[in-house]
Amino acid sequence: MKFMIDAGHGGKDPGAVGNGLQEKDITLKLALRIGELLTARGADVRYTRTNDVFLELSERAKAANAAGVQYFLSVHINAGGGSGFESFTYTGSSGATLAYRNLIHRHVAAEFSKVGLSDRGQKQANLAVLRETKMPAALLEYGFIDNGKDSTLLKDPGFIERLAASTANGIAEAFGLPAPQQKDDVSDWAREAWDWAVASGITDGTRPKDAVTREEVVTMLHRLMKK
Repeated sequence: MKFMIDAGHGGKDPGAVGNGLQEKDITLKLALRIGELLTARGADVRYTRTNDVFLELSERAKAANAAGVQYFLSVHINAGGGSGFESFTYTGSSGATLAYRNLIHRHVAAEFSKVGLSDRGQKQANLAVLRETKMPAALLEYGFIDNGKDSTLLKDPGFIERLAASTANGIAEAFGLPAPQQKDDVSDWAREAWDWAVASGITDGTRPKDAVTREEVVTMLHRLMKK
C-alpha cells in the first residue's frame, strides 16, 4: 500500500500559533512519526514535506496524485477557542472515503478521550487538499493550539507518540496492514542465511536489525575463515 502524509503548513506559513507553539512544527513531527510507524508495517509512505518548507495547497494534492497513492492524510492542529479532536472528508464524500476516515477517527478520538478532551466529530468540508486529491483522503485536527490544556498535551512527546500510533493503527486497520515487524525479527529474505550464520557460530543470533561496527565485521569474517 502507498500512502501520502501531509504535514500542514510550513516555511513562511506557521499555521496556527499559541502557547509557544507553531502548528507547522507539530504537524511535521506527527506526519513523520505516522509515516515511520506505517513503514514498519510494510507500507510505502510518501510525504508532502519532510522539513520546514512552504508548499501551496495545490502542490500537496498534485504530489499525491502524481505518486498514485491509495490514501492521503493531511495533519493539522486547530485554533479558535475550542478543544479536542475532529476530522474532515470532502463535502459529499461517501463509500471508502468515509469508511477509512471513520476507522482512523475512532482510534485517534480514543486517545483524546483518555486525557479528557472531547471528540468534536466526523465532519465534511470543502478543503482544497481534500477536493483536489483523486484518492480517498482525510484531514485531521489534533487539538487546539490556543487552548491551555490541549497545548500542554501537544508539548508532551509521549502524547504526540500516542497520537501518531493511534493514527497509524487506524490506517493499518482500514487497509489491512500487517503487524509491525519487531526490531529483533529476522526478515524473511534473510532467514536462511541468518540461521546458517548462527548455527556456524559466525554470529550469536542477537540484534539482527542493528548496524555493525568494523570490529564486529572482522570478527565474523575471522570466525568464517576458521571454519
